[in-house]
Amino acid sequence: MTATSAPARSWARVGTGTPDTRTRRALVAGLARTTSTLVGATVAILVVWTAFVSLVDVSPFVAKTPLDVWRYLFTDPTAAASRAGIGAALVVTLGDAALGFGLGLVLAAAVTVLFHFFRTAEKMLTPTISALHAIPMVTVAPILVLIFGRGPFGVAVIGAAIVFVPAMLTMLQGIRSAPRTDLDMCAAFGGSSWSAFARVALPHAVPTWFAAARVAVTSSVVGALLAEWLASGEGLGGQMLRDANEFEFARLWASVVVLTVVCVLIYQLVGLLETFVTAQMGVTR
Repeated sequence: MTATSAPARSWARVGTGTPDTRTRRALVAGLARTTSTLVGATVAILVVWTAFVSLVDVSPFVAKTPLDVWRYLFTDPTAAASRAGIGAALVVTLGDAALGFGLGLVLAAAVTVLFHFFRTAEKMLTPTISALHAIPMVTVAPILVLIFGRGPFGVAVIGAAIVFVPAMLTMLQGIRSAPRTDLDMCAAFGGSSWSAFARVALPHAVPTWFAAARVAVTSSVVGALLAEWLASGEGLGGQMLRDANEFEFARLWASVVVLTVVCVLIYQLVGLLETFVTAQMGVTR
């Protein structure tokens, strides 16, 4: 064991108990939080949705209630075909979102590491990157389509453009959260700058990096829908646009509900993955 590994291990593992015990306790607590969150959110959404449709003076042909969506997806004679159509489009959208999610997070992580080692570049470029994020993506997306095309890569670029800046800023904040005293101790034991990053800064940043991933999940879906609206015309984005133009409002509402449920589930799964990883590392959230 090297001189730098002993203190580094104490920095990374701040939990108590064995790793297996910590993991079990953390997962049980995480599942309880996830279940209560899902139940509470579902009840709140159903109440607000029903009240909104009841109070707003909109034709039932346009405004659908939760019961209407349930019938469309499960009890109508054509429910199986309806589910199959939405499911096929959902697979395309999730694939597009995964491309944007992966590309955006990889770029954000790479830039974060670069900025960690080159502070001058961070000071010069971070304000510019933050300012570019203020530009609405709706105005930039057509230009990206012209440059990168309407294929999978163009869709991935649009998704990554939405994911990149918030993820990068969040990751950078996590890297900066490492205590200065721990970094100095690593240097005092002869550790290199890379050793300090890998053994001190990165373990402290794990919860924040997972927070960036949770935000990126929903952002990547928004990016996929935007790309499908403006570029490919496929997936749920393209189908929802056609539904609005063709007055297929039941399918439009059902698509929104299905996509919302899937996004919430993926968001919660990322949270559970964070719970598992941080428990294994002994990092407190």
